Amino acid sequence: MGRLRTASRLRGCAGRRLWDYLMDDVREDLLLEAELMILSFATGIQDAAVWIDYALFASNQTGNMLFLAIASAGYSNGLKYVPNIATSLGTFVGGALLFGQLGNYVGPRKRWWLILSNVFQTVMVYAAAIVQYTVRRNPTGASASGVITLLAVSSGAQVGMGRALRITEITTAMATSVFVDAVVDPDLMKLRNRRRNRRVIFLLNLTAGCFAGAWALRGVNSPFAFLLCAIVKSIATAAFFFNKRISKDGADCADYGIEDTG
Repeated sequence: MGRLRTASRLRGCAGRRLWDYLMDDVREDLLLEAELMILSFATGIQDAAVWIDYALFASNQTGNMLFLAIASAGYSNGLKYVPNIATSLGTFVGGALLFGQLGNYVGPRKRWWLILSNVFQTVMVYAAAIVQYTVRRNPTGASASGVITLLAVSSGAQVGMGRALRITEITTAMATSVFVDAVVDPDLMKLRNRRRNRRVIFLLNLTAGCFAGAWALRGVNSPFAFLLCAIVKSIATAAFFFNKRISKDGADCADYGIEDTG
């Protein structure tokens, strides 16, 4: 009976259709962590370029709240950047709200949802790069608001998606809490500490992305920096096709030494 059950599982794995594959819940493993790390690197590229061009962030809304207060008091060129900052803050929250609740409804670990959400996020960054390249860049005005909206909605969707995966050590954007969690970890000095390792690698990726974005803008221009960000996000998006699934019956196809064909 056990052999018949195993054979049945093997046939089911071998004959899985594409839809079944896309409906899988992806499991938490090194590949999923790597994808979130890649997105963190992309965030660093993006926010470095956004800060240089518009004196705000598309993902770090703690900083934007501070800038909004400072600008409203007449500092930092007065009220000039208040519309930009408010746009970033509002559209980020809107993106997180929309995609976070949609993810809750359909299942935040569904493969098709992760792919679709990341495609949307990535397309918006490509669109921002196109706007930057084709329209005369101005730190304020309609074109600035358009670019900020595209990037902030994309960032909100990304952070909302990442938080829903419950890998809290990799926020893909915010670093302050991760810095603190890393240094107060009671197991900080243990040789094997996966949570510490996640935090440290996330911080390194985010920092490396910031440097990459700043130097991409300095060496070429901001459209190139946004294009680089979009390309990095495209890599993460493609990788979601290859995540292993959470087994529904106690065994993954990989447990039987075969690959899915769906």
